[in-house]
Amino acid sequence: MDDVLSSTDFIQASRVLKVSSPLGEDQLLPESMMVDEGVNRLFEITLSVRAKREAVKPEELIGKLVDVSLEIRQGELDGDGVRRPFNGLVTNLSEGPPVTRGLRSYTLTIRPQLWLLSRRSDCRIWQNMTSIQVMETLFSEHGIPAAASAPLHKTPPSREFSVQWNETDLDYLLRRFEQDGLFYWFEHEAGVHRLKVSDSKVAWSKPSAAAEGVDKVRLAQGSSDRNHINEWMRQFSYVPGQRAGADWNFETPSTVPLNVTPSLIQMPGAKQRELYEYPARISDIKEAEQAETFRTQATEADHERVTGQSNVRFLEAGRRFTPYEEPHPEHKYEEHVITRIMHRVVDRSYETASNEMEYVNAFEAIPSRVPLTPHRETRRPRIEGAQVAIVAGPSGEEIHTDKYGRIKLWYPWDRKAKKDGSDTCWVRVNQAWGGGSWGAQVIPRIGMEVMVSFVDGDPDRPLVIGVVPNPANPVPYDLPANKTRMVLRSNTHKGSGFNEMTFEDEKGQENMFLHAQKDQTFKVLNNQTSRVDANALHSVGANKSLEVGSNMSQQVGGGLNMVVGGVGNAANTIAGGLLAALSGKSAGLLQQAMSLASSAAADSPSSADKNAEAASSALGSTLSSSGGNGADMVSTAASYVGLMGVGGLGAMASSMDSVRTGINDAAVSELRTDAGDAMRSSGSKLGSQVSSMLGSGIFNTLVSRMQNTSVGVAKTEQVGVAKVVTVGQVFNETVGHTKNVMIGKELFIGVGGGKDKDGNEQPPKSILIMKDDGTILLKGVKIYIEGDSHVQVTSAMIDHN
Repeated sequence: MDDVLSSTDFIQASRVLKVSSPLGEDQLLPESMMVDEGVNRLFEITLSVRAKREAVKPEELIGKLVDVSLEIRQGELDGDGVRRPFNGLVTNLSEGPPVTRGLRSYTLTIRPQLWLLSRRSDCRIWQNMTSIQVMETLFSEHGIPAAASAPLHKTPPSREFSVQWNETDLDYLLRRFEQDGLFYWFEHEAGVHRLKVSDSKVAWSKPSAAAEGVDKVRLAQGSSDRNHINEWMRQFSYVPGQRAGADWNFETPSTVPLNVTPSLIQMPGAKQRELYEYPARISDIKEAEQAETFRTQATEADHERVTGQSNVRFLEAGRRFTPYEEPHPEHKYEEHVITRIMHRVVDRSYETASNEMEYVNAFEAIPSRVPLTPHRETRRPRIEGAQVAIVAGPSGEEIHTDKYGRIKLWYPWDRKAKKDGSDTCWVRVNQAWGGGSWGAQVIPRIGMEVMVSFVDGDPDRPLVIGVVPNPANPVPYDLPANKTRMVLRSNTHKGSGFNEMTFEDEKGQENMFLHAQKDQTFKVLNNQTSRVDANALHSVGANKSLEVGSNMSQQVGGGLNMVVGGVGNAANTIAGGLLAALSGKSAGLLQQAMSLASSAAADSPSSADKNAEAASSALGSTLSSSGGNGADMVSTAASYVGLMGVGGLGAMASSMDSVRTGINDAAVSELRTDAGDAMRSSGSKLGSQVSSMLGSGIFNTLVSRMQNTSVGVAKTEQVGVAKVVTVGQVFNETVGHTKNVMIGKELFIGVGGGKDKDGNEQPPKSILIMKDDGTILLKGVKIYIEGDSHVQVTSAMIDHN
């Protein structure tokens, strides 16, 4: 029994496989290994071992780096010969049954540290970064050694906005690699493995140290000799003749980015075989050319492949080699690169009865002149339907937009969002209407909740399709109380005011409400027509100017009242103070004038009467019904005498003032809640009062201080029946050349008179009467006639009293 080995007697020296692990030297004894490595793929090593301990805790190995080395040269008894290293992360540990001599079998799965990126998924925005920068950032976050340097033919472009949407870090990174035409592989050293990334065929690795710089590999079909390729089979595939792609860029609407890239490999009829895609995720012709070049290179790499088998232990993915045939030196082979290789190693030194070969591999290769540009095999995420986002912008701003009306957003799923718009792209906003310098323009404001759709489901192409209310940004009016209102309300930028257009559709209360926080401007290039079937009220708080370039016509079916000098109570004061002294005289004189007109109407109409009738024809049926002599106008005019005093116009101003308050004093806060309903009600009441107070055919003008009329050339005035002018103090009239006064019946001028101390009316002291029969009466207390040069009296008869 002394010849039976115990577990402590087993060591790895001079064996085909060696393992170095955190468990210590010779604690794991490798029995077999399967390795699957390649370009554009993660390597995976399945290692079967015997542990010298009955129990290995998972945390002792899982997540830890281990080294496995493969003997390259045969007969290295000292253990210091050339070996090929494999390094990786233990990701799985499978415990097997106990075996002889206190050993237990385990199976380890070893992968690259890059695999750790598949263990974390995220929703994240990457802004203004190249795929290489994304890789460096992720490696830093995951604590992975930096990638080995490899030449790049062209630096990948920086993507302004790229979304990682429910993807693992690995899927997102590989998707970016594929988009930029980058391929990758791994190189191993003792204690470390590194990722190499490139887009160029010149980046393929040279023979490794394990190959001792030898890039020539002997090819002998069917040979079982060590380090020989014993199977070499070339394969050729039909590839499309060209790749094409197109897309849309709103900044260049007249040009659709489109590119067609023919393949360098032309097979019969291949020109008619085109792979076309839309959208190709390109913004201009330059991007289109690059994108389709990558797609073409990917299909070209499928054209010529080599599959083979060998026992050459130093063949590695991503490394160059050149086959040669020793018996046939005339057979020339070009340099190739291993794109995928599967190694199988069996260590038969641990009491195994296996007849398996100690080492064998199967591989795929391509000519090294070909870049292995990847196909886009990583699934690109899609966002179906709409998503919620919040409008973002700098602190202190309310509106943040660019020349296209685009806005910045932050998304609830973005845990790294700064919410100030600095870490996201400009996003277009769907508008109801748009054209060349015309259309609709509504810019969602910072803090608003919006709904976002994604063009073609692409997370990188968001589009705002609408704004939705929430408790922080509620609807303009309380609901459901105001469910019949359709509202468009803005908000003063960095203020508390608003502009609004509201439609009230409640039956019987239909109203269109407009509110301008400051100014309201209209520009009509041709005609403007407005019709109000009931009442129209216009209240101007300060000044109003009306300019008419040509002619102006006004027609008032009833009466027209004008007060200059005050409104509301002020107008009442004007009527009460100024008119109190004058209205009585005016009324009396008007009564006298109408009495005279009544007498004149009894006579046969004179030519003057006819002229007056023609001039006043606009009075309509009232005058025409009088038979052309104006008799009925006496009673009609007399009925409005009282309207000129305090009891008429003054009372009108006073009664309307309380109603006016509802219009003029409408507060902004009230308008925010009632959509002008109180103003509408007050306006209806005021319109009714005006309608009841003014009779038909009346035009009243009240001026509190001064009225000036200037006419540049001529002025005419025609009064159909009677005219009364009352001047409280002085009446001056100046005529520059000639004044003609034509009176049809009688001229009466009286000076003096008035009322005595008892209030009795006294006749004038001086009188001049001129009648149409030629009678002239000049009467006075004293009469003086004075001529500086000559006074002449001529008559057939002269009487001196």
